[in-house]
Amino acid sequence: MLTMHLWGDVGVGVDAQLVGQFNAWVVNWAQMYDCRLDVDRVPELLALVEREDDAEAWTELGYRLVLEHDLLSLASLAALPRLVRPAAGSAQARHLAGDIMERAASHHDGDDLLADSAEVISEFGVLLDQHLQSRPADYLVTFRALLAVRE
Repeated sequence: MLTMHLWGDVGVGVDAQLVGQFNAWVVNWAQMYDCRLDVDRVPELLALVEREDDAEAWTELGYRLVLEHDLLSLASLAALPRLVRPAAGSAQARHLAGDIMERAASHHDGDDLLADSAEVISEFGVLLDQHLQSRPADYLVTFRALLAVRE
């Protein structure tokens, strides 16, 4: 679990691959409430789906990151970079990151978190564009996510 402060220095023990990416610099998961008002489940679920493709974990992660209608939590925005990394090979990651981007214009008090993830969002747009060129079965879902990325 990363426990760094929003405007603090990068802590000791941060994975060198993550340095320079949004989550490595700003996420203090203890302050990132999910849609169910918990702080501990999202990082656990992200770690689980990064290790293995667990359908139940993806479902719970979706419930915790995207509330009904157009509402997000701070944990949703904080999780975005960790969802974009596996999105090229994972429809679940791509769809959940897309759902978050579609709702990112709503009120969530996380504008700074979203602005700090501009590079990740740009990478996600490239990934979505490449995926669309293959004329996938999830074309409409992917197209909507790409529109959200491009505003």
